[in-house]
Amino acid sequence: MTNSHITGAVKEITDVMAYAEEQLKESKRIQQSNPEEFTNAQMKLEEANMELDNLLRSVSADDRDELYRLQQRVHQLQNKMILGF
Repeated sequence: MTNSHITGAVKEITDVMAYAEEQLKESKRIQQSNPEEFTNAQMKLEEANMELDNLLRSVSADDRDELYRLQQRVHQLQNKMILGF
């Protein structure tokens, strides 16, 4: 797997995380938030998690540590969205 592929995947996943965090903030700020957007953000996070699983199986040990930390951040954000904080 090329370094540019990993870099692109990390960028895409961090963009998804930023979108999900914004939806979480929005749901707290507005009582009548858009549930479709919130659900979409949760689905994108799960897709990002699955992408990280695939990447972790096919990268070198050097790259694995960074991706593992990113996956932990995705898990934390998923938990925040489930718990609503």
